[in-house]
Amino acid sequence: MSAPEKPRAHRRRHSGQRLRVDPVVCDGIGQCAMVASTLIHLDRWGYPVVPTGELTSPDLARAKRAVSSCPRQALFLEALE
Repeated sequence: MSAPEKPRAHRRRHSGQRLRVDPVVCDGIGQCAMVASTLIHLDRWGYPVVPTGELTSPDLARAKRAVSSCPRQALFLEALE
């Protein structure tokens, strides 16, 4: 028998980036939440609520799709120091 595998959560690598939204530029269209529904949620007025912490590698791919889909270019990735 082989050794037990570690849970997937332990294998996720952090990206060194976080997702940000510029609330002044955002019009609450909601395209970002349609593209990355597991990462971005909309508040009751239709504006995106993004995670505040560092993104994992799988979440980074979703965040990049959301950034590129934003018609107002209100989403952006920020490098953590």
